[in-house]
Amino acid sequence: MNLIDVMEAFPDQESCIERLERIRWRGTPVCPFCECKDVKRKREATVGRVGRWSCSDCKASFKVTHGTVFHGTKIPLQKWFLAIALILNAKKSMSSYQLQRDLDLNQKTAWYILARIRAEMVSKTSPIVLQGIIEADETYMGGRPRKANKKEDREPSKRGRGTDKTAVIGAVERGGKVVAEVAKGLTGRHIFEFIRRVVNVRESELMTDEYHAYNALSSQMKHEIVNHQEQYVDGDKHTNTIEGFWSLLKRAWYGQHHHYSVGYTPLYVAERCYVYNHRHLEDGKMFWKFLREVF
Repeated sequence: MNLIDVMEAFPDQESCIERLERIRWRGTPVCPFCECKDVKRKREATVGRVGRWSCSDCKASFKVTHGTVFHGTKIPLQKWFLAIALILNAKKSMSSYQLQRDLDLNQKTAWYILARIRAEMVSKTSPIVLQGIIEADETYMGGRPRKANKKEDREPSKRGRGTDKTAVIGAVERGGKVVAEVAKGLTGRHIFEFIRRVVNVRESELMTDEYHAYNALSSQMKHEIVNHQEQYVDGDKHTNTIEGFWSLLKRAWYGQHHHYSVGYTPLYVAERCYVYNHRHLEDGKMFWKFLREVF
């Protein structure tokens, strides 16, 4: 769904509300508080009453946006829909400063919108169980640049395991979906628990690098190891798919955000997983899928 399509489909606030009501209620409005169907639309002449309903049973006043990512917002829904389209279409994610310029918002408002959208991607994503040929790996986000800063005359940031960066663990089904999250730890126990939770171990074959913590899985499923000190590909034995996903995640960090606080890193990871997992949808379908999932 490109921006022109969004503008044509949702030229004003009324058209946005009408479409959300159609998606949520399908012609039969229901009170979200008592589930009563005896509701009436309030007169729109009153300020702030556009799209507002009243329940004859519990006397509550509500909108179709109640309990959704749009709940209580004073930002026009058209800008919300444009922000959703922008973040879903962005190959390297979207920064709050970029959204600020694109939608004529202040930076804090743009950040708030993006944080709400990313949180929605986390909360409305169904648990995924991967099956088939699975590649697992971990990566590290944040920290100083690799090269030393000559002005400050300090050592370059250490790469890989043993750094103070935020560890992210992931598993991807070849040709399928990916699951990634901020790692609680990278010991054999933590990795074992993660793989057992997101992979059908009985019907899958695992590909990893030579990190010894993955050895705990060898007794549970077929496990192939790629020694990156010697080679990166040996026939069908490689971890290039998960490495490709890490490159998308890191391009978002390098090219757009430049910094992730530890507390919000899960939202950025979830965003990239959501976009990656729906990459095969035809043009516009990812946008409509997201709108349906907010209810």
